[in-house]
Amino acid sequence: MRHLQIWLNLEVAFFRGFNLGYFSQPGNVFPPTKSFTWMGEIMDQDTQAAAAAETSRRLFLRNSALLAGGATAGAALLGAFKPTQAFGRNVQPAQRREKNESDRLGDYRHFRNEFGQIRGHENDHVAFLVQALGAAARPKPTFQNLEQTNLGEFVMVSQALENTGCGAYLGAAPYIDSPEYLGAAGSIALIEARHAGFLNVLNDDPITGDALDHTRNNSFEMPFTAAQVRSLAGPFIKDLNGGPPVDYATARSPDNDIAILNFALALEYLEADYYNINVAKFFGRGRR
Repeated sequence: MRHLQIWLNLEVAFFRGFNLGYFSQPGNVFPPTKSFTWMGEIMDQDTQAAAAAETSRRLFLRNSALLAGGATAGAALLGAFKPTQAFGRNVQPAQRREKNESDRLGDYRHFRNEFGQIRGHENDHVAFLVQALGAAARPKPTFQNLEQTNLGEFVMVSQALENTGCGAYLGAAPYIDSPEYLGAAGSIALIEARHAGFLNVLNDDPITGDALDHTRNNSFEMPFTAAQVRSLAGPFIKDLNGGPPVDYATARSPDNDIAILNFALALEYLEADYYNINVAKFFGRGRR
């Protein structure tokens, strides 16, 4: 139990260290003002902040129609939405792979059990968040465009969803007030990261590629704002069914903790439904 408590304390401290500019919370004593050393790398905070700002700028310009018009514009984009063009992808699978498509699909089919496990994890995350929120839990949204037409698209959209989840949890972490909720969110986020790393490698990408650029070899995870997450996941959401917006405030409070957990629950509902539909379609029942 002592080792578990030490790990939880470290996990809470780790996530408390991040904000949308990674380590730049006012008053933090770590890292030093100008630079820090981590696993042999020297990173300049000014450079890092500029890169993050540029990434956000590109994302928001690319999705300006969706963000400007909210749900209405998002609905208008749904008809043109294609999984291989989403999440920063503009290259067809056959153009990205050295192996031919039949060989690639054969490789994917070896991972029936792994996709069954991922499906199980996402359903467990839903059950946990619903129990944690109790009466405050949002209703399950209605989703669309979840069923994929072929195995290759399923694997690539899985990769994009898992990497989006990593950025979503990291972006929300600095605004969680409760250490217990922060530890729980960190525990889910680390499982999402394991999924994302597996899928990145399965798709012949760097293990730490992100949802904006699957070819990028990151040493640090890219945090996403709530607006960025909505723009990435929005094409799958048809109706919130009276639930709260997929959003949260950027100030800590007990009420905001509930908003963040419901934000996470919307994403977990999406992922769980996505895998429930497609794992059954392409692999049968699967195994946890």
